[in-house]
Amino acid sequence: MNKPLLEKMLQNPLDFNSVDFATLIDSYKSQNNKFDVQQSLNDFRECIRHIYDLNEVRLRETSNANLGILGKLNRRSTKIRQKRYFKRVENQKPDMKYIKIYAEGDSWFLFPTFVKDIIDWLERNENYLIFSDAYGGDWITNILYEGQYVEALTIHSPDVFLISGGGNDLVGNERMAVMVSTDKQKLKHTQQSLVNIKDEYQKNQILLAQKYITKEFYSFIWIMKAQYTMIFNGIYNNTNKFKDMISITHGYAYPYPKKGLNFSWKYPLQPIVNSFLKSGKWLFRPLMIKGIHDEEIQHAIMTTLIYEYNEMLRDIESNFENVYHVDCSDIPKAQEDWYDELHLKSDKYKVVASRYSELINSKMTKRR
Repeated sequence: MNKPLLEKMLQNPLDFNSVDFATLIDSYKSQNNKFDVQQSLNDFRECIRHIYDLNEVRLRETSNANLGILGKLNRRSTKIRQKRYFKRVENQKPDMKYIKIYAEGDSWFLFPTFVKDIIDWLERNENYLIFSDAYGGDWITNILYEGQYVEALTIHSPDVFLISGGGNDLVGNERMAVMVSTDKQKLKHTQQSLVNIKDEYQKNQILLAQKYITKEFYSFIWIMKAQYTMIFNGIYNNTNKFKDMISITHGYAYPYPKKGLNFSWKYPLQPIVNSFLKSGKWLFRPLMIKGIHDEEIQHAIMTTLIYEYNEMLRDIESNFENVYHVDCSDIPKAQEDWYDELHLKSDKYKVVASRYSELINSKMTKRR
């Protein structure tokens, strides 16, 4: 552990750089070149608590995806999925080639009802054996801290590990208000650093949003990068058990902050579900708390946050041979493509799932 670098990551994230990051990660390496994953995750969890001024009890309360009606729906859906998985396992055909998949994550992998999520669509492939521990509302900080995935990877020995997380860490319980401000902020980007973005509208959106984004968001991005890096260090560098397994991340898409209910004839229950989930509380409300009323600026801010998250995961992909990233940010084209503020409609998740399938099938074909 390197306390000065942890402090710099929290207090001066715009000055924190890739060299600092590499030094911080290496500080968790022991003399036998193994990473102390648990200690690092403890420290990074402490950093998350610092950003939001949460004590451990409050963190556990706000991040628990096993409570209330959502918890019941999560448990019910997971039980059905796992029962289906074991049935498939027990009825495998000797002449069929299967791809074993383990999924851990949040509501993009488990929207308990009403919406067909990414895993729902992937399960339609009869060649996939998918064991899922995903829970709607779960935090990546909890997923990694609790370490359930470690046992599951050992038991199921998957060919593919899917992980989805970070969104709930950012937007639950009005926490996103910490990431934005109407006070003028220091610019992080220049035109040169955005030169790889071909879409001029997207580039202008990111530049427009810069002055509204606080340093806490960039601390958050570094912490997420550190957590994902340590999980993959644990999987690929601490052991040889999973050396042939591929891991796939994704970074969400550009949402539209919106108060109120959506409706379309194709999704007649959408306004009821939106009302039950109180759509608007995740993005719209925190922005309004901070006095950011303009819809274009609101969408520009969300575009920037998701762009940064995707870039972070793409950078991790470049540092691990068997880690891949699915960028699905271009799939929704308008607010009407979203079921609520955070989740796509089923037909859009189908497109996302197709990108997963193309990647999975491509990598598995090359290995056979």
